[in-house]
Amino acid sequence: MNKLYNSIIQKFTPYRILILFSVLLFLPKALIESPSGGVDPSWKISINMAIHQGLTFGKDWVFTYGPLGFLSTRVPAYIGITPLILYDIFTAGVLVYILRYTFKELNNTVKWFVVPYLIMMSTHNSETTFQLFTFFIFLVFHHYRTKSLFSLALATGISVLIFFIKLNLGIVASVILYCHLFLNIFSDKKSWIKMISFFGFHVLVTTLLGQILHVDLINYVRGALSIINNYNDAMFSVDFINLTARYAYFNVAIASVIIITLAIFFIYSLPTILKSHSDIFILLVMLFAWYLGFKQGFTRFGFAGMSYPFFYGALFVGIAYLFIQNPILKKRLGDVFMVFLFVSPFVSTGLGFSFNKITIPYQDVLFTNLRFQQQVSDQKNRVEYHIDSEIAKSFKGKTVDVVPYEIAYTFFNDLHYNPRPAIQSYQAYNNYLTSLNYEKYTSPTAPDFVLYTTVGPTDVQRYNFWGDSKTTLAMLQNYDYDTTTVSKDTLQIVRKRAKSLQLVKSDPKDLAFRLGEEIQVSQQNKLTWIEVKVNYSLWGKIMRVLVQPPVLRVKATYEDGTTEVFKAIISEIEAGMFLKKLQSNTEAEHFFRTRGQNKSITKLQFLQNHSGFQDDITAHLYDVSFQ
Repeated sequence: MNKLYNSIIQKFTPYRILILFSVLLFLPKALIESPSGGVDPSWKISINMAIHQGLTFGKDWVFTYGPLGFLSTRVPAYIGITPLILYDIFTAGVLVYILRYTFKELNNTVKWFVVPYLIMMSTHNSETTFQLFTFFIFLVFHHYRTKSLFSLALATGISVLIFFIKLNLGIVASVILYCHLFLNIFSDKKSWIKMISFFGFHVLVTTLLGQILHVDLINYVRGALSIINNYNDAMFSVDFINLTARYAYFNVAIASVIIITLAIFFIYSLPTILKSHSDIFILLVMLFAWYLGFKQGFTRFGFAGMSYPFFYGALFVGIAYLFIQNPILKKRLGDVFMVFLFVSPFVSTGLGFSFNKITIPYQDVLFTNLRFQQQVSDQKNRVEYHIDSEIAKSFKGKTVDVVPYEIAYTFFNDLHYNPRPAIQSYQAYNNYLTSLNYEKYTSPTAPDFVLYTTVGPTDVQRYNFWGDSKTTLAMLQNYDYDTTTVSKDTLQIVRKRAKSLQLVKSDPKDLAFRLGEEIQVSQQNKLTWIEVKVNYSLWGKIMRVLVQPPVLRVKATYEDGTTEVFKAIISEIEAGMFLKKLQSNTEAEHFFRTRGQNKSITKLQFLQNHSGFQDDITAHLYDVSFQ
């Protein structure tokens, strides 16, 4: 008996206990996320409904997430919990593989405790793809140093997984993988057969999974690149600074410490880096990975994003530290890591030290009746989003979409969801995306009904009506007003016409004016469409790449002389918008009843903003009618 006891005790070495503890911290705190309503919950439901409806990703459904996005959202609708459990088993196994090497390489009990701390802090505002990306970076570096084919195989598989969960980061992972493979060929000519084999395997598996998961790969990538290109322009936010300035500037100050530390490291160490050729790849990938985390945190600046530049950033630096060979660089990078470690407890993540961060996984399973919890949540949402039964009867056997973003109405009323490709209007923020939606809504496959709500803006001062304006144009052209009903929101219901109206354009004009100049753009009783071209200045372009683009504001004067200031999104106004007022339920009903005869915006004035934009602006506009 004593021998058995001693044997068990001997197996529970400190590093094994820490590995187990780290895995428990890493696993999700809840097995599933119940479907609900709102901006983010709606697109999460939409992924699962798209799979259920057999839609083609990249063609029928265009978003930053892909057909395996449910592994990140953890919404089980139509999918079940089995894929989620299998995914957790896989990632836990990869984490154990990584930590075994990490703890042996560190060989220091004090350093070991840093690992579970960073895992704990990063997973409380976690995103599955960033967790996988962190694994991916480690495995690439591990193969780079050890030539472990198992690590390369895992890295290849994880990059494919990321590609079908969230494409924007999947593209980045694929590019890093390809660079790594060809770097290996360049440094070791004998390895070319193995590296080309892994390249071919990556392409083959991606292609086959694309077929299995109903993905139009070309348009899937094209759509994602379009979203990525203008994400900065449309989705950046200064609300955090305006509403909680003390927290915001405190985090900016901490980020400045990190940026200065990294800058000092690279500038001071540049001669050594140039001599240590084998370390250059690791340092460049580390810096790029941190930059992605920084952009993730500070583009849409808010509490939830702070884990990316600080805690994931610390992990990227720590991973690079493990694999740097030059002793001077290793020591200096260790000092950089210590700065990350020192400032990270002070980061304002919205959780605060009062929140118990050390929690066990799957609490919804362990401490509640999961099935009962789901039933209660479902019933609550079905009551909240209930559409009048008499009106819902008209949807029977028909297809439905929701504008601008409350897709939850289709799910909780069991409607046949038939979305426009760019599924939420705030996300259709450039000409490519809103044109996809226009083509859908004017095609034979257009949804039979559209539910329109005047929900609040995704950002303060963002004018919702200007988002996805070509969808609005298509609704006037191909739909008739049907009725208004009250559910959680007031819904304007429009019904597809038997025959689309012909769009007539009249009185076209081209205008050239300057920032700060007020111009006449429309008249009372005119439905005017305008496309405005505003260019960033050099400073604006630099800020767009480094952190956030500058804010462009526009002062709109209505036909009655009243004025309002909006945040103008340059890719959105370039795609075009109607010069009309639509902000209330009454205005929405009148707009669809009369095909756009709302109060006109008669004058526009684009306001100066810290030299972020070029002074010269051009616009093309014309009046719209329907026959």
